Amino acid sequence: MRNHQFSEGNFYHVYIHSVGDMPLFRIEDEYERFITTMFLANGEAAIPRIERTHGLNSVWDIDVGKPLVKIVNFCAMTTHFHLTLGEMKSGNISRYMHKLLVSFAKYFNTKYERRGHVFESKFHSRHLDTNGYLLRASSYIHLNPYKIPQWEQKEIMYPWSSYQDYIGKNRWGERLQHEVVLSQFDRGEDYRRFTEETRLEILGDELPLA
Repeated sequence: MRNHQFSEGNFYHVYIHSVGDMPLFRIEDEYERFITTMFLANGEAAIPRIERTHGLNSVWDIDVGKPLVKIVNFCAMTTHFHLTLGEMKSGNISRYMHKLLVSFAKYFNTKYERRGHVFESKFHSRHLDTNGYLLRASSYIHLNPYKIPQWEQKEIMYPWSSYQDYIGKNRWGERLQHEVVLSQFDRGEDYRRFTEETRLEILGDELPLA
């Protein structure tokens, strides 16, 4: 049972791991497939069929209808992923996550000719009940690649998170609602400075966000 309800107008850190730390993403195409699904699941319409040739361009090419949630930031890691989501209508975060997880699990099981659960449990969530917590969660999510040796201290360059979209050009347009966080900084570089200044506090937290 969750210790909170998803309330309209509030934001939540959402995360989930694979079963037994099974790799969810083994090659670049699988990261692209997940991120494409992540955005295309965010609509009133059913997720369209995603062909191999679509890739990340599908994010702009396909209309999925009115958004269910606000996707504020994200990071896809080998065995898990993180999102900050804004609840736009009661029940929408749960609806969105069901669409995303079921779609990706079906794709994964079909590709690897397997059966059974792909994700370890129902997704986890934390209510970001203060603005400080919202900002801190954003930094934590964007710094998550520090766990991968080749990306430590280079997290801004990690291709499967929204960190670079906060500092430079937003690759996803209105599908990524980064202004929820970025509107509190004069420019992207100020956000980067904030994230780096909080690095030791966030990564050394005795009670981490995930």
